[in-house]
Amino acid sequence: MTPKKQQLLGILAVFLCVVAADQIAKTIIMHVYPAPGLHRPGPGPVFFHFTHQRNPGLVGGLFNTRPVLARVAPLLASLVLLYLYRYLDKTSKLQTLAFGLIAGGAVSNIIDRVRLGSVTDFLQFHFYFIPFNFPWKHYPAFNIADSCICVGVFLLVVGWYFMEQQHAANTV
Repeated sequence: MTPKKQQLLGILAVFLCVVAADQIAKTIIMHVYPAPGLHRPGPGPVFFHFTHQRNPGLVGGLFNTRPVLARVAPLLASLVLLYLYRYLDKTSKLQTLAFGLIAGGAVSNIIDRVRLGSVTDFLQFHFYFIPFNFPWKHYPAFNIADSCICVGVFLLVVGWYFMEQQHAANTV
Protein backbone atom coordinates (compact mmCIF):
# COMPACT_ATOMS: atom_id res chain seq x y z
CA MET A 1 0.00 0.00 0.00
CA THR A 2 1.35 3.44 -0.88
CA PRO A 3 2.12 5.92 1.94
CA LYS A 4 -0.61 8.28 0.67
CA LYS A 5 -3.25 5.50 0.77
CA GLN A 6 -2.06 4.45 4.21
CA GLN A 7 -2.36 8.05 5.38
CA LEU A 8 -5.84 8.34 3.90
CA LEU A 9 -6.94 5.19 5.76
CA GLY A 10 -5.52 6.61 9.00
CA ILE A 11 -7.37 9.88 8.49
CA LEU A 12 -10.57 7.98 7.71
CA ALA A 13 -10.24 5.86 10.87
CA VAL A 14 -9.77 8.92 13.11
CA PHE A 15 -12.53 10.76 11.22
CA LEU A 16 -15.04 7.93 11.78
CA CYS A 17 -14.12 7.62 15.48
CA VAL A 18 -14.63 11.37 16.04
CA VAL A 19 -17.96 11.50 14.19
CA ALA A 20 -19.23 8.40 16.00
CA ALA A 21 -18.11 9.55 19.47
CA ASP A 22 -19.53 13.05 19.01
CA GLN A 23 -22.87 11.94 17.54
CA ILE A 24 -23.34 9.22 20.20
CA ALA A 25 -22.51 11.66 23.01
CA LYS A 26 -24.92 14.26 21.59
CA THR A 27 -27.68 11.64 21.33
CA ILE A 28 -27.15 10.60 24.96
CA ILE A 29 -27.20 14.23 26.12
CA MET A 30 -30.43 14.94 24.21
CA HIS A 31 -32.05 11.96 25.96
CA VAL A 32 -30.76 12.80 29.44
CA TYR A 33 -31.50 16.54 29.11
CA PRO A 34 -34.37 16.67 26.60
CA ALA A 35 -34.89 20.46 26.75
CA PRO A 36 -32.04 22.77 25.75
CA GLY A 37 -30.67 24.83 28.62
CA LEU A 38 -31.02 22.05 31.19
CA HIS A 39 -28.16 20.91 33.40
CA ARG A 40 -27.67 19.39 36.83
CA PRO A 41 -24.65 21.10 38.37
CA GLY A 42 -25.00 19.47 41.78
CA PRO A 43 -24.71 21.00 45.25
CA GLY A 44 -22.53 24.10 45.68
CA PRO A 45 -20.27 25.66 43.09
CA VAL A 46 -19.25 23.26 40.34
CA PHE A 47 -16.29 23.72 37.97
CA PHE A 48 -17.69 21.41 35.26
CA HIS A 49 -21.08 20.00 34.36
CA PHE A 50 -22.97 18.50 31.45
CA THR A 51 -25.66 20.60 29.83
CA HIS A 52 -27.80 20.67 26.71
CA GLN A 53 -27.27 23.83 24.70
CA ARG A 54 -28.33 24.58 21.12
CA ASN A 55 -25.79 26.70 19.25
CA PRO A 56 -27.02 28.18 15.95
CA GLY A 57 -23.71 30.04 15.54
CA LEU A 58 -20.07 29.03 15.48
CA VAL A 59 -17.72 28.36 18.38
CA GLY A 60 -18.91 30.13 21.54
CA GLY A 61 -22.08 31.37 19.82
CA LEU A 62 -20.19 33.55 17.35
CA PHE A 63 -22.46 34.72 14.50
CA ASN A 64 -25.55 33.15 16.11
CA THR A 65 -27.58 36.09 14.80
CA ARG A 66 -26.28 35.45 11.26
CA PRO A 67 -27.46 31.94 10.38
CA VAL A 68 -26.30 32.10 6.76
CA LEU A 69 -22.74 32.90 7.80
CA ALA A 70 -22.86 30.21 10.50
CA ARG A 71 -23.86 27.64 7.86
CA VAL A 72 -21.44 28.76 5.14
CA ALA A 73 -18.32 29.12 7.31
CA PRO A 74 -17.98 25.39 8.17
CA LEU A 75 -18.39 24.49 4.50
CA LEU A 76 -15.68 26.98 3.49
CA ALA A 77 -13.44 25.63 6.26
CA SER A 78 -13.99 22.11 4.89
CA LEU A 79 -12.92 23.28 1.43
CA VAL A 80 -9.75 24.81 2.92
CA LEU A 81 -9.14 21.50 4.68
CA LEU A 82 -9.42 19.62 1.38
CA TYR A 83 -6.93 22.03 -0.16
CA LEU A 84 -4.48 21.59 2.75
CA TYR A 85 -4.63 17.81 2.35
CA ARG A 86 -2.25 18.17 -0.60
CA TYR A 87 0.44 19.53 1.71
CA LEU A 88 0.41 16.82 4.36
CA ASP A 89 3.58 14.82 4.90
CA LYS A 90 2.65 11.27 3.82
CA THR A 91 4.78 9.76 6.59
CA SER A 92 3.63 12.01 9.46
CA LYS A 93 1.40 10.19 11.94
CA LEU A 94 0.89 13.48 13.80
CA GLN A 95 -0.50 15.19 10.71
CA THR A 96 -2.65 12.16 9.92
CA LEU A 97 -4.15 12.28 13.42
CA ALA A 98 -4.60 16.06 13.29
CA PHE A 99 -6.28 16.01 9.90
CA GLY A 100 -8.65 13.23 10.99
CA LEU A 101 -9.57 15.13 14.18
CA ILE A 102 -10.31 18.36 12.30
CA ALA A 103 -12.27 16.68 9.49
CA GLY A 104 -14.27 14.50 11.90
CA GLY A 105 -15.16 17.42 14.14
CA ALA A 106 -16.14 19.64 11.23
CA VAL A 107 -18.33 17.01 9.60
CA SER A 108 -19.99 16.03 12.88
CA ASN A 109 -21.00 19.64 13.52
CA ILE A 110 -22.19 19.98 9.92
CA ILE A 111 -24.34 16.87 10.46
CA ASP A 112 -25.98 18.65 13.42
CA ARG A 113 -26.58 21.82 11.41
CA VAL A 114 -28.23 19.88 8.59
CA ARG A 115 -30.19 17.51 10.84
CA LEU A 116 -31.17 19.85 13.69
CA GLY A 117 -30.57 23.38 12.40
CA SER A 118 -28.01 24.04 15.13
CA VAL A 119 -25.15 22.31 16.93
CA THR A 120 -25.64 20.46 20.21
CA ASP A 121 -23.14 21.57 22.87
CA PHE A 122 -22.94 19.76 26.19
CA LEU A 123 -19.63 20.35 27.97
CA GLN A 124 -19.73 23.37 30.30
CA PHE A 125 -17.06 24.95 32.51
CA HIS A 126 -17.74 27.55 35.18
CA PHE A 127 -14.71 29.37 36.58
CA TYR A 128 -16.54 30.47 39.75
CA PHE A 129 -13.32 30.48 41.79
CA ILE A 130 -11.66 33.31 39.84
CA PRO A 131 -11.91 36.38 42.11
CA PHE A 132 -12.21 38.97 39.33
CA ASN A 133 -14.76 39.38 36.58
CA PHE A 134 -13.81 38.33 33.06
CA PRO A 135 -15.94 37.74 29.95
CA TRP A 136 -15.99 33.95 29.95
CA LYS A 137 -16.23 33.17 33.66
CA HIS A 138 -19.12 30.92 32.62
CA TYR A 139 -17.36 29.42 29.59
CA PRO A 140 -19.53 28.78 26.50
CA ALA A 141 -20.67 25.18 26.16
CA PHE A 142 -18.90 23.05 23.56
CA ASN A 143 -18.80 19.43 22.39
CA ILE A 144 -16.41 16.64 21.39
CA ALA A 145 -16.30 17.86 17.78
CA ASP A 146 -15.23 21.35 18.87
CA SER A 147 -12.52 19.86 21.07
CA CYS A 148 -11.25 17.66 18.25
CA ILE A 149 -11.10 20.61 15.86
CA CYS A 150 -9.09 22.69 18.35
CA VAL A 151 -6.69 19.87 19.23
CA GLY A 152 -6.35 18.95 15.54
CA VAL A 153 -5.51 22.51 14.49
CA PHE A 154 -2.94 22.74 17.30
CA LEU A 155 -1.33 19.43 16.27
CA LEU A 156 -1.34 20.41 12.60
CA VAL A 157 0.37 23.75 13.32
CA VAL A 158 2.90 22.09 15.63
CA GLY A 159 3.53 19.37 13.05
CA TRP A 160 4.12 21.90 10.28
CA TYR A 161 6.37 23.99 12.54
CA PHE A 162 8.59 21.03 13.39
CA MET A 163 8.56 19.88 9.78
CA GLU A 164 9.80 23.33 8.74
CA GLN A 165 12.45 23.27 11.47
CA GLN A 166 13.63 19.85 10.32
CA HIS A 167 13.66 20.95 6.69
CA ALA A 168 15.69 24.07 7.58
CA ALA A 169 18.19 21.96 9.56
CA ASN A 170 18.58 19.52 6.64
CA THR A 171 19.26 22.29 4.11
CA VAL A 172 22.02 23.95 6.19
